[in-house]
Amino acid sequence: MRRTAIHAITFVAHCESGLHIGGSQDELVIGGADSPVIKSPDTGRPYVPGSSLKGKMRAELEKHLGRFGRDGGRDGDKPCGCARDGCPVCRVFGAHMNTRSTLGPSRIIVRDGRLRGDKWRIENKTENVIDRRTGAAQHPRSNERVVEGTEFDMQIVLQVFDIDESFEYVNAQKQARRGADALQAVVADGLRFVQMTGLGGGTSRGSGAITFRDCRMDGEPWKHWPA
Repeated sequence: MRRTAIHAITFVAHCESGLHIGGSQDELVIGGADSPVIKSPDTGRPYVPGSSLKGKMRAELEKHLGRFGRDGGRDGDKPCGCARDGCPVCRVFGAHMNTRSTLGPSRIIVRDGRLRGDKWRIENKTENVIDRRTGAAQHPRSNERVVEGTEFDMQIVLQVFDIDESFEYVNAQKQARRGADALQAVVADGLRFVQMTGLGGGTSRGSGAITFRDCRMDGEPWKHWPA
């Protein structure tokens, strides 16, 4: 197996609503949030873990392709690990826990997203459990969110190997792609599905709406993403 190309896909993640990606609470603060957002221990600035974006892309593609919970676990608790030659998920993201896979390493490396600029703010969003019989609020909890309008610089490194020449993929727009172009199409679909469903926690309750802007590959406009 030989790597034939390597590309840098860069883009800006723009928060359309508050974003909550949970972190650890290093110290107990009276009146503080029950669930803080993840922050750099050195700077205290929030960031988007590459693992969060990569995992959400993978899960959304598995749902789209009918691979969710298939050959990898029950009820979707584990990623797909079928390692079949035609499986876009296993080829691009790696065959989960499959030591017999011949597909090689993950084709993408997702970097942590760094905060753009010096102006940023954290908000506390209080949520409740509602008593379905009385309508009364119960068990209020406070979650930190990075406020709407915050942006992060993101990067995905895409590796292409000689065994990818015959790989074929039909994208969400029903367009057939082959080889390195097919790998790019898988990545683009993953980002589109995340953009449609959200990132981080609480997406079904209003958090995590996000758009990906200024998508480029090797510094040029990325043909797989609309301008």
